[in-house]
Amino acid sequence: MASVVDICNIALSNLGDQKISSLSDANERARVCNLRYDDVRDSVLRSHPWSCAIKRTQLARNDTAPVWGFDYAYSLPSDCLRVLDVEEWETPFRIENGNIVTDAEKVLLKYVKQVLDPNEFDSVIIQAIALKLASEIAESLTGRPELRNNMLSKFLSVVAEARSIDSAERANVDTLWSDVFIEARR
Repeated sequence: MASVVDICNIALSNLGDQKISSLSDANERARVCNLRYDDVRDSVLRSHPWSCAIKRTQLARNDTAPVWGFDYAYSLPSDCLRVLDVEEWETPFRIENGNIVTDAEKVLLKYVKQVLDPNEFDSVIIQAIALKLASEIAESLTGRPELRNNMLSKFLSVVAEARSIDSAERANVDTLWSDVFIEARR
C-alpha cells in the first residue's frame, strides 16, 4: 500500500535526496513535493488511459441548451481528467467549457477520473508519478538540469512500458468497424 509520502520519497530517492516523513515537514523537499504532487498526479493520469482510473457513467442533461450548433449540453463529471469515449460515437459532439455539447438525447461517457487515493494505483502508475515528480522537482532541489532530463527520460520509458502492457491486456476488446469504403478496397 502506497501513500502520497511514499510516492514523494520514491521521487526523492531517485534524485539521491533524503526522505520526508510528511508533506508538512519544515524543509524544502517536503514543500516542493507538497506543491507539485497533485498537479503531477493528474498530469500522469491524464497522459494514458490507466485501467484503475477509467470510469463509465451516464451524464445528466443541463437545463440550458447551447445557443446554437447543438441541441443539448451535458456537464462533465467533476472528477473527469480526460474524455475517452462517448457511447453514441456516430453522433457529433464537442467538449466545451466543462460540458459535452451534442445532438444525442443520452450521453454514456467513458473517461479518465481523478484518483486521489494512491492505494488504487498499480506499481507502474506509482513509478510513473514518482519519476514525473522527480523530473519536476529535480532542478529546484539539486540545481542540476541534466538530472531533470534524466528523470523525464525514465518517466517516458515507464509510460511506454505501461502502454505496451495495456495494449496486451486489452487485446480483442476493442472492435474495429468497417464501412462500405473499407470493404470496397478488398
